Amino acid sequence: MRFTPSKLSLSQQMTAVIGIALAFQLAFVGTLAYAHHRLEIQLEEEARSKKLVTAGNGLISTLLRLATHMGLYQFNKEEAFKRSFDSDLVDLTRRAEELRSIPVDAKDQLEVNEMLKNFDQALKLFKDVQNIFDSSDEEGKKFAVLQISKQARGLYKVNDEFLARQEAKSVMHQKRETELRVWVNSIVYGGLTINIVLVVGLLLYFNNRTTKRFNTLSKNIVSLGAGKNIPEHLDGADELAMLDDVVHAVSNALQEAERSKQEVLAMITHDLRSPLTSLQLTLNLLAGGTMDNSSEKARNMLSRADSSVGKLIQLINDLLDIDKIESGRFNLDIQEVEDSSMISQATELIQHSADARKIIIESRPVNIDVHCDEERIVRVITNLLSNAIKFSPDESKIVVATSVEGSKILFEVRDQGRGMPKGEEEKIFERYHQVDGKNEAEKKGSGLGLTICKALIEAHGGTIGATSKDGEGSTFWFRIPIGGSAKSTDAESKKEQNQSVSSLT
Repeated sequence: MRFTPSKLSLSQQMTAVIGIALAFQLAFVGTLAYAHHRLEIQLEEEARSKKLVTAGNGLISTLLRLATHMGLYQFNKEEAFKRSFDSDLVDLTRRAEELRSIPVDAKDQLEVNEMLKNFDQALKLFKDVQNIFDSSDEEGKKFAVLQISKQARGLYKVNDEFLARQEAKSVMHQKRETELRVWVNSIVYGGLTINIVLVVGLLLYFNNRTTKRFNTLSKNIVSLGAGKNIPEHLDGADELAMLDDVVHAVSNALQEAERSKQEVLAMITHDLRSPLTSLQLTLNLLAGGTMDNSSEKARNMLSRADSSVGKLIQLINDLLDIDKIESGRFNLDIQEVEDSSMISQATELIQHSADARKIIIESRPVNIDVHCDEERIVRVITNLLSNAIKFSPDESKIVVATSVEGSKILFEVRDQGRGMPKGEEEKIFERYHQVDGKNEAEKKGSGLGLTICKALIEAHGGTIGATSKDGEGSTFWFRIPIGGSAKSTDAESKKEQNQSVSSLT
């Protein structure tokens, strides 16, 4: 999966940015510390080489003075030369100890040991000479001087070779020290440059990413406040994208509310104006004496006026019921009632509409007692029968049947109508939604009936649905518990009904 910063939250993006900066700083400090350590090692090695050179030169110079004072005393017999010889002998011992105390590597240690070995032998000879200075053994003195000269030449040779190598090492250490100093300076200046580039890069990143997203979100919020569409959508999963999702959700909800308002206005305009116009015309004709109140035509007009008033009352009741359901201000009156009784009541209420189109309503109850709100279940069955009649052909049959499914009872209303297009089974229970009718009779209705049915069934703890194939009829069904699960107390009823009709709001 390709990495994109927008898929991270703001805290994760900040952590990543800080992590990158911290990783660079750690690498920079680590490299600088390593270079500094290498430089210190070179300085220590250079200082040690200089100490070895200084100690070696001091040892040789002291040895030369010692030999000089020894020769002068041998020929002049002056006490001053003897005292100088004794002093140089002590100084030679001290310088030898200084050379021994200098820490050296294994290779240098071998050379130092060889030089100190020759020195110890020379020192022993000098001490022997010191003991025979006042003796009369001239041959012994000459032999001692020859031995000292021989030992001194060997010591000079070893010392010269050792010092030459140490001086070469010192030059090499100085060269490496210079290279390391250049390296350290490069690290410092390079680190500062990269730090500046990193800071500028982070500023550009936040300006191009986060700041731009903030600006887009601000524009979307302003558009929301102005009631305009919000075309631009922030991608990603960070907090800004989540907030933008909320803004779009609110915008969609407002648009849906506006659409619902327009549908309500259109429905009220159509369903209220037409009956009122018909009622007004009828009353004007009767009041003006245009027709005889006892004539057949007058009775028909009065019948249509009565029908119009009934439709208005039904529409008003539907609107009031929707308001009560949404606010949770209605209670269920739970009683024990037989399923056949409720089917009979619903059939009786709708029978005149079926008879007008020669539609047969066949009842197939299982004759079982159900704990429910009788009035509201009858209303649900009546509404389903009314829809079945509306969409059924003349001289067809509608079946109302019940069956027991465990602890629940299933009510079904099956018609022989034209059915519904695919995908309409869920939409028909939405508020104001209506299946497109082929004629004006099928289009009549407020679009609230099935919505109210769904809320009433869910308030009983049940479910409602429909199955249909286009051109093969439809079956509307609902299940409710036989023993009853709805609460009839005010507080509990309001709480559960609010939950059951959450889909309406």
